[in-house]
Amino acid sequence: MSKRAVGILVAAIALVLTAAVSPPAAAQTFDEAVVAYNRGDYAAAYRGFRRLAEQGDAKAQYHLGTLYEHGTGVPQDYAGAVRWYRRAAERGNDMAECNLGHMFEHGQGIRQNYAEAMRWYRRAAGRGHAKAQYQLGLLLAFGRGVARDHAQAARWYRRAAEQGLVEAQINLGNLYVLGQGVSQDYAQAARWYRRAAAKGSAIAQNNIGLLYEGGNGVPKSYEQAAHWYRRAAAQGYDIAQNNLGLLYESGKGVRQSYGQAARWYRRAAAQGYAGAHYSLGRLYETGRGVRRDFIRAHMSYNLAASRSSESEEGIRAAAVRGRERVGAKLSPAGIARAQRMAREWRPGTNAAPAPPAADTEQSRKIVAAVQRSLAGLGYDPGPADGILGARTRAAIRAFQKSVGLPVDGRLSARLMDSLVAAAVAAGRVATRSGAKRRALKKVAAGSGFRVSAAGHILTNAHVVEGCTEVRVPPAPHARSRRVAVTARNDSADLALLEGPPDGRAAAFRRGRGIRPGAGIVVAGFQLNGLLAKGVIVSVGSVSALAGPGDDNRLIQISAPVQPGNSGGPVLDYSGHIVGVVVARLDAVKTARATGSIPQNVNFAVSAGTARAFLDAEGVAYATAPSVEKRAPEDVAAAARKFTVLVECWK
Repeated sequence: MSKRAVGILVAAIALVLTAAVSPPAAAQTFDEAVVAYNRGDYAAAYRGFRRLAEQGDAKAQYHLGTLYEHGTGVPQDYAGAVRWYRRAAERGNDMAECNLGHMFEHGQGIRQNYAEAMRWYRRAAGRGHAKAQYQLGLLLAFGRGVARDHAQAARWYRRAAEQGLVEAQINLGNLYVLGQGVSQDYAQAARWYRRAAAKGSAIAQNNIGLLYEGGNGVPKSYEQAAHWYRRAAAQGYDIAQNNLGLLYESGKGVRQSYGQAARWYRRAAAQGYAGAHYSLGRLYETGRGVRRDFIRAHMSYNLAASRSSESEEGIRAAAVRGRERVGAKLSPAGIARAQRMAREWRPGTNAAPAPPAADTEQSRKIVAAVQRSLAGLGYDPGPADGILGARTRAAIRAFQKSVGLPVDGRLSARLMDSLVAAAVAAGRVATRSGAKRRALKKVAAGSGFRVSAAGHILTNAHVVEGCTEVRVPPAPHARSRRVAVTARNDSADLALLEGPPDGRAAAFRRGRGIRPGAGIVVAGFQLNGLLAKGVIVSVGSVSALAGPGDDNRLIQISAPVQPGNSGGPVLDYSGHIVGVVVARLDAVKTARATGSIPQNVNFAVSAGTARAFLDAEGVAYATAPSVEKRAPEDVAAAARKFTVLVECWK
């Protein structure tokens, strides 16, 4: 080969290599950069916006500033964000003016300066930017950078509220309630709260409930108050959950139920709301809706006192008095335990985890009854780990009744198991015949997912039906361990398992429900043992918001499912739970009936039905708004962390 030919070949190779390793070309127009951003190609979007920004395009300069502010496609750099926001703002871009005001207000990338924040907010607000109008109102209301002026704050809130900004509508309603900057007018407050509530604002819904409860600006109605509190509480708003609990406790607007009150207090307390911790303390102290337990009461009062804000001085003072009151009834060891429980409590967990069996007088009575009576009644307590079968649980109920304790069904599975374990360990209980137990075999498997940091696992009732034991591997490729089935709802086909504590729990979608056509990801252990080990995912969409016969407890999905998927999570593209896989349409039966084979017609229990089941069982689960769309592969990666294999052994 000639030197010239070799040179041509080398040049060709170099050209190919250059093409292989060079980055894709930057977007050439603003619209192309936006498209790149929307498809998640942030690096390409950054290059496109950067090229256009350097050419003086104000919109590109603004968008480049947002990339720097949030660290999207480029390392986070507040100073860089300020630089590009300023260049766009100087060209009259109102969005950049508002964001630049925000950077000055919070001292991000530049020295905090309320006067400069006010200047840039005014420029954007004058151009009709609703967010800037609202932010300007906040500075005026709190006197940041200027003298406090509620009248001017109300003026700017109104301008933003009339454009539909929910935050401004709520704050304007608050000014009418307080009579600050405007004449006190509860009817006007109700008007603005309703506009915000119609857009799904939980805060506004709760505030309307307060107006109805007090009869301010609207006819007094506890029923309407309960209605609005419930709407806000269903979105996870802790104050509304506590308010709804108060109505159940007092029997105003709803049928009195201390159990329902405790349920809503727990949900609010799990988010750290001090008022709910105090409310739970009262119930534990009096034994209303829960078993009377001074240790839990002390813990709840302690949490209420320590988590109260400056504006909640009344709650703190009442909690301190309650803590002292129940502390006088506890031993030093009991107080120490309650204090340790309060120190170890974290938001997202149950407000008061179940104590060991020996911590309460009731537990001691039941342990003694188990030790005296279990063998005499002929019940086999099972192995020494204390996991109980249904018949043995029935015996425990009989023991409760025999010693004069209420048979209310509220003993947790973990507590009941620990009672029998204590009796077995003490050598006071014999097995039915002393014969060796028959070795169990795994006969089926399904899926489930963790719904609380306390270890609760949600699955289908049919997955655990008829099982002698239910087992869950604690980690991938680990040996499965027995878990207790603590609750079932056969009509909804849901079951709750109690596994070991694990912080990797799913969050349910908060706010507006998923709509038909929305994309979903299904995770589970399809055909476990035949296909690849581990969680298998599939994607699809929501086909309908009801199941066969318009059953609104179900949703119809197109994502492919197989045996083993039952009980697994259905997630939206933000990674939040919208359903629980329950069934797939029988292709053979449908073909016989219709003459055609159905394609991907599958069903899931709706998130609302699942949450109602968890609420009834007092499970403190998490919710989150679905505002950030993620790639399906990222949703799948998140699902693998909380999806578990559920095994049925007989």
